[in-house]
Amino acid sequence: MKSISLCSVLLVIAISAPGATAQKPRVFITESAASQASGEAAVGDAKGALAFTGGTSPENVEAMKAFARYCPAVVVTASREKANYVVRLDHEPINPTTPFVHGNKVAVFDKNEDLMYSNSTRILTSAVKGACAAITADLHP
Repeated sequence: MKSISLCSVLLVIAISAPGATAQKPRVFITESAASQASGEAAVGDAKGALAFTGGTSPENVEAMKAFARYCPAVVVTASREKANYVVRLDHEPINPTTPFVHGNKVAVFDKNEDLMYSNSTRILTSAVKGACAAITADLHP
């Protein structure tokens, strides 16, 4: 009798698991460091050059890894258009004159692009956990 009940419970869990992952909100992670373009041109011959810098920093990839590890309630997406939340994480390098300054700044925006959470922490993991708690609280008010 107990083995039939256990099998029934396991079957229900197995059937509901794929649907549970489909319900997870999507999170797009970005940083506010804007891409930069610079150029120069000669006046006479109108020669010019353009340099473009920017893109995903190593800190942004670490934030994605941290979300995957510490916030299993969400799915990290590379598509801003498909995201339910946008998380902006900025990392400031350690400054020897001010080593205790909060170097990780986090802001969470909902689908309407309204700010719903912001904080500053010294540790990336703390920033991710705070953002995750804000998203989870928004899902289950």
